[in-house]
Amino acid sequence: MKAVMGKALCALAMSALFSPVGVSAQSLPESLKPIGNLSSPFNWIIPNYSEAPRPNAWQGFYLKPSIGYSSVSFSGSGLNAAKGLTLGASGGYDFHYSNFVFGPTADLNYDFLHGGESSMNGVSGYRAQIDFDGSVGARAGYVWDRTLIYATGGYAFANMNVKNDTFGDSDWNMLSGWTAGGGLEYLWSDHDSLRLEYRRVEFSSQDFNSLPTGRDKVKFDMDKFVVGFNHRF
Repeated sequence: MKAVMGKALCALAMSALFSPVGVSAQSLPESLKPIGNLSSPFNWIIPNYSEAPRPNAWQGFYLKPSIGYSSVSFSGSGLNAAKGLTLGASGGYDFHYSNFVFGPTADLNYDFLHGGESSMNGVSGYRAQIDFDGSVGARAGYVWDRTLIYATGGYAFANMNVKNDTFGDSDWNMLSGWTAGGGLEYLWSDHDSLRLEYRRVEFSSQDFNSLPTGRDKVKFDMDKFVVGFNHRF
């Protein structure tokens, strides 16, 4: 019986894969369908413009999983720069009035940001690491057809570790600062959109006891590039 079911499932999968129509966006749940009716596979990439989005497609609560790349530069301490991938999520609420979209937003990210080894006062083995960051703020933008061009900004925070491999010293601190940037968001369907965003983040200085006296104040700046998928409720 299991063998028969397995063969049947295999036949169905092969039929969907090799059929002229294939798996089209029209077979997706209603909330995930692209706007329009282009045939597969084009409707996965270029939604049809023949149908307008619903009037409140830009308004409501949203969640956005994201992946990005960040680079960090330190000042006042001699620590080497850090860069790497970030994984995160953000949420907020958008208000839509005429061609304008605005509202509060917040995000939290897990960072894979590790600085290279640096030497200070003849001692090597100093490294910096940032394991998470986030922000709370707002954004506002202008809607053109299915594209939103927006600016964003607010309060930012990050958790940072400085350690010395030679002596085994290590300490963590939470840094505060501000963030500002902007991005593009493309309305893929009435509930879903794709977002590209850049933000600059600057943090105030913080003391780290694991660094030599006179170089123990750390200040850093971050450039963040993020790609995300929005879902509105």
